Amino acid sequence: MKTKPLSSTARPKERSVCSTSLPAEYARIGQEHQKALRERAARSVLGASVIRVFKKKTKFPMMRHLAEKVDLDGLKVIKNQKAYRKWFKRELDRLAHVIRKNNKRNKRINPGYKWGHASKVLCLYVRDVVLCSRYFKDADAKRIEEWLYVPVDGIVIKKLKSLDVKLPFKKIREIATTRNFYLVQEKILGEAARKADVPRVWFDDVWGSRP
Repeated sequence: MKTKPLSSTARPKERSVCSTSLPAEYARIGQEHQKALRERAARSVLGASVIRVFKKKTKFPMMRHLAEKVDLDGLKVIKNQKAYRKWFKRELDRLAHVIRKNNKRNKRINPGYKWGHASKVLCLYVRDVVLCSRYFKDADAKRIEEWLYVPVDGIVIKKLKSLDVKLPFKKIREIATTRNFYLVQEKILGEAARKADVPRVWFDDVWGSRP
């Protein structure tokens, strides 16, 4: 008995190339995506140029604190600059405590370990989550953007000096008081940004245009 030949349209059944565990992994990722955004921002912020001034044992505790402890969701209910300032101070106190544990005698960041270096890290982290991710809805991100502080570092200080701005410090570690921090953020940068009708945090764009 002759075997009936396959028709020209018949094809052998193809095996699925998709692993049975891959959809499950995507489901897990979907459930933890917000967490991943926080972790990615923390890792990005604590790159070599930022972390080099801290003691070696500081990076992991800082990364963990940023990714897990900063109350980002609390920003969703904030309505004005005054409330943001209060939120920022509370979160800065907590981050500075983490940094202080391993850097009490670190001359590279003291005496401005809190209002200089810790504030720089917190400003960078909040900026990245709000402006460079999809953690917040567009309306929330746009509202929060108006309150964000500029991460003050050597590049920003140098640019301000080139614009003939008089500063009470020359280095980040010299930003040791609340007064000096808010003098720059609210008086100098804040007032200039309002006159130009742009968010204050945009001054950090000088990083991209540096020589």
